[in-house]
Amino acid sequence: MQGVVIWYCRREFRAIIWCEDSKELGIATGATAWGNPMLDVQVGDVVAFRAEQRGTDRLCRDLHVVQRQAAPSLPATMMANAQTRPISGNPLLHLCSSRD
Repeated sequence: MQGVVIWYCRREFRAIIWCEDSKELGIATGATAWGNPMLDVQVGDVVAFRAEQRGTDRLCRDLHVVQRQAAPSLPATMMANAQTRPISGNPLLHLCSSRD
């Protein structure tokens, strides 16, 4: 599967990925989720990965970058089109909690 990185934390090797099927967001956690954990990943990069469903979570494994900076404005566009208000002013929580 492929998707776009909409949030990334280099320190913890965590990412949230908007998946090409527009269903659940993908979650990558820890260095072991990445094909090459030393790879420089940025919000807006298109990544390919193997998706695993664990309960209600879609976990992403073996991530690698397919195209750099293909959609850097995607998170802002998603936020602008969201129909729910941010939770506690945190845009990340708003994006994750939104079902639109």
